[in-house]
Amino acid sequence: MLDVTISSANNRLIKLARQLSTRSGREKNKAFVVEGARAVEEALAARVCQAVLVDESQIEKPSILAPLRSAIEQTVESAVVETRLFEGLIETPAPQGILAVVRDLSWSLQEVFRKTPQFIVVSDGLQDPGNLGTLVRLADAVGADTFIATRGSVDIFNPKVVRASMGSLFHLQIVQDIESGQLARQLKELGYAVVAADVRGGVDHFDYRFNFPIAVVFGNEGRGLSPEWKQCAELVRIPMPGKAESLNVGVAAGVLLYEIIRQLRV
Repeated sequence: MLDVTISSANNRLIKLARQLSTRSGREKNKAFVVEGARAVEEALAARVCQAVLVDESQIEKPSILAPLRSAIEQTVESAVVETRLFEGLIETPAPQGILAVVRDLSWSLQEVFRKTPQFIVVSDGLQDPGNLGTLVRLADAVGADTFIATRGSVDIFNPKVVRASMGSLFHLQIVQDIESGQLARQLKELGYAVVAADVRGGVDHFDYRFNFPIAVVFGNEGRGLSPEWKQCAELVRIPMPGKAESLNVGVAAGVLLYEIIRQLRV
């Protein structure tokens, strides 16, 4: 299928993939890496792939051949890579044998608001890549159309975030590195209901009446919500009749977001 195998660390595609392991490299090249057949298939379906690289030792696997054929049909630059080089590009302990270089998916805030999104999920400075990826996946699962990560959040195109999101990045309008105060002001000016989960909230989330358009904010794992959100958001609490003091942000997000779609039948 592909006649040439990359065997040099100085190859252009190998150098590019390595640069994309850092945030500065991703910002410079306006691209990021996705790993695994499922994620590559999602990227190909979204028509955002710039290149596909395959481990030579796994090229005969059906799970690898299907996305590789799709890449070739789309005339996406594709190459086989010697195993020793390929493994150096992957952070996971059990590489799945295929990765894609994908163009940056970021939207500007102005572009997003021109689309008049009805359901926005906001990360207010989440630092753990697994938590941010889980929140992206939840946002996709409940039918949100936009995901915004404020300044101070971990890079949404960090490889660990990308893996945890399980392809959901390709289904959402993504905005990141927005100052919290600016975003809060614009949401209120545009008439959004701004809601955030907080243990000091004045009303149980079961009793709060949610309405579209809505922006739902989840605070940093340690400090919680930024002052800007505490000032402008409706704070709702998730009741905990047991002795636990708080919930992991992924659990809290699942509880709150699914109550919203239960009420509004998205």
